[in-house]
Amino acid sequence: MFKEKANILYGQSGGPTSVINSSFLGLINEANKHKDNIDKIICMHYGIEGLLSEDLFIIEPSDFIKYKKLENTSGAFFGSNRYKLKRYIEDETDYKKILKIFKKYNIRYFFYNGGNDSMDTINKIDSYLKLNGYKCDTIGIPKTIDNDLVGTDFSFGFPSSAKFVINSILNVYNDDMSYKKGRVNIIEVMGRNAGWLTASSIILKDYGVDIDLIYLPEFSFNIDNFLNKVNEIYSKKQHCLVIISEGIKNENNKLIYQANIKKDEFNHHSLGGVSSYLASLVMEKLNFKVRAIELSLLQRANSFSPSKVDLTLAKKASSFALKNVLKKDINNKMIKVIYKNNKYTFSFINIDKVANKERKMDENYLDYTKKEIKDEYKTYIKRLIKGHINTFSKDGIIDYLKK
Repeated sequence: MFKEKANILYGQSGGPTSVINSSFLGLINEANKHKDNIDKIICMHYGIEGLLSEDLFIIEPSDFIKYKKLENTSGAFFGSNRYKLKRYIEDETDYKKILKIFKKYNIRYFFYNGGNDSMDTINKIDSYLKLNGYKCDTIGIPKTIDNDLVGTDFSFGFPSSAKFVINSILNVYNDDMSYKKGRVNIIEVMGRNAGWLTASSIILKDYGVDIDLIYLPEFSFNIDNFLNKVNEIYSKKQHCLVIISEGIKNENNKLIYQANIKKDEFNHHSLGGVSSYLASLVMEKLNFKVRAIELSLLQRANSFSPSKVDLTLAKKASSFALKNVLKKDINNKMIKVIYKNNKYTFSFINIDKVANKERKMDENYLDYTKKEIKDEYKTYIKRLIKGHINTFSKDGIIDYLKK
């Protein structure tokens, strides 16, 4: 703990989720309890890009009541970004600006809310601050609907997205079953290299939904095999439901479809559109009635049906982190969620064990020999999507916080 009063720096990065703002709500609520130690919360407008241009929101901890509606608000309220910091040994320019701003605003606690690339950003900034003898606790708040952060039971945003995906598929299925002769429905779910979100659909089999095919990035995808299976299933049933990850790859580890050959600053392809591509092949080769359904941004933007586990723990985790940071130095760590004995708790993991790492679905949940999802994964998903929180106003519109 710092003897003098100091400021918190908070920012959001990467793809937004329906509970990313709840993480901030937990932070400001806890800061209000420690006004002897915390002066202000300084929020970056559009993450590191806002920090570098000194585009900042300054918030008093006592303002926490004004932000209550953030738990109903999707999107990154303070603005997100995908800015990649170069290593300071390559270019020190950005780091000199960051250190200058940290000193100017007496920032001694840095909380960054994001995924793999955001943890890399924290790691780089922390190293530079240490190099220059500037004392600051740096904490990562895990956020990604892909659920691919190492070292945590789940990443905030994933349970709510899984809940949306599962119920969207259920509704598409019921719609198609309205007809004696239905369609081949190919539903595309987000997931670049990890199939956590796509695989969540497996629990629908326990609720009477006949999902025919599920394709994950963890298993290689063969187009001819896909067409043969669709032909067999639809010819027999006159219905066929396919759930597919946007990042499926062939035997040579090449994407089946990519929307753009260009990559972003973090060397990621722009994905989306594989369902439409495969639907066109089904129409061309098999001449079946087919529909491609890309859930797209709705998976992460949904705030009308969040997971109660997700939203509640997103708030509690940030509160836990600040409470512990004020007791002792906790530096260059990410909050981790632990599930044991039917109970969730929190701890920390070193960020260098998380940054630039990727947690794919493992043998606890996948049978790699049979290329199947194990029943253990159903248990995992069911406990994460539990509960309901009403986010609507009396008029039936989401009661969100307006900027």
